[in-house]
This record gives sequence, structure tokens and C-alpha cells, in this order.
Amino acid sequence: MDNIVVERSAFVGLVTSAVEAYNRETNGFLVGNRGTRRMKQRPREVTVLRAAYPLQTEDRKPNWVSHGNEKAFKRARGAIENLDVGGYAVLGGFHSPAGDDGAASLSRTDLDYVADELRRISRGRPAERVKWLEVVLALKRREWSRNHEPGWTTRTYRRKLGCTVAMDPTHGYDMTIGGFWVEGEPDGEPGRWDVVGTSEARLLLPWNQ
Repeated sequence: MDNIVVERSAFVGLVTSAVEAYNRETNGFLVGNRGTRRMKQRPREVTVLRAAYPLQTEDRKPNWVSHGNEKAFKRARGAIENLDVGGYAVLGGFHSPAGDDGAASLSRTDLDYVADELRRISRGRPAERVKWLEVVLALKRREWSRNHEPGWTTRTYRRKLGCTVAMDPTHGYDMTIGGFWVEGEPDGEPGRWDVVGTSEARLLLPWNQ
């Protein structure tokens, strides 16, 4: 589960959510499925991100985000998990570290959050090892001395994605996006989960292939 193709609709959802909530953390669910894409002239099985669903009722601060309205969060999670749209499923979540010091990597707090989400989604299911995909969007505000054409430009790195959003000729945002598989398993106590492994995925944009 190393290669993850981010469809255009999911990419737009991720970027706009981070820009909208700049200087506050944004977060939400990722929806997708397994699929086949041609890579280096050969069909390969990949994970496809189809949609990024931002949570709208969270309690957002400059350096953290929490489920401010637990009932609203449960409604959103239930709606996503019960959708029957061609085999799509909740693959994980996304968030954006606040401010210019955030990095597109997982922190200890992020792993604690994922362990809590694994506990939530495992209720009523057999106890087994599961994987969660967490996408991290590191955002920096930019002021340019040279005029930029308003719009978006994307970049690809070895595993991460980059994006520059020019809001007007002299202001905009630079973003780095990383994706990480987090593996968890029950820790032996009812309702408690431990993170037992993480690995960075390779994010791909289908229109850049």
C-alpha cells in the first residue's frame, strides 16, 4: 500500500481546507478505494483517494484541533461510513499543522490522535491489526516581490506533493503534503489501541503521470 493516487477532487478538497483554516488546524476524513493505474507503462494496484471531507464543527486553535461537537462529529463519521458509493471506504484522515513551523510529518500528538480514531472505528468489529492513512498538509503564507499569476501550480517530490496557491499577484501559500500509513492493534485492554508501526507512502497526482 505504498503508492497513493490523489484524484483531482480530493486534492482540491485538501488544499482548500488548509487554506481556508490557515493559522488554525483543519482536519477531516479521507475516502477512497483500491484501484489500478498505469505507472511506468504498466498497470499497478494502488490506493486511490477519491474525496477529502473536512469536519466543519471542530474546535480549532493555533496548535491543535479537537472534536468540539461530539454529536456532530459522530453524525459526520456515520454518514461517511454508511455511504454506499461503489465500494468507497473511509481510509483515514487529514490535518494541517498550524502556522509556518508545521512540517508534513507525523508528530507524537498525531499518532495519539490516530490511535484514538482506531479505537472509535473498531467498536463492534473483531479485534485485529488495521491501517489508517493520515495525510499531513504543511502550509506557509508567502509574500512575493515578483508578481505571480493567480492560480495553482503543483510539484512532485520523491514521496510528497507540493502546491503553490497564488491568491493574488503578491500573496499566496506554499504547501507540502505527505501521506503516512499508521498501523494499530489492540493493546490487550478493552477499547484501547496502540500504534505499532508507521510508513510514508508515495503520493501521486494522476494528471502529472
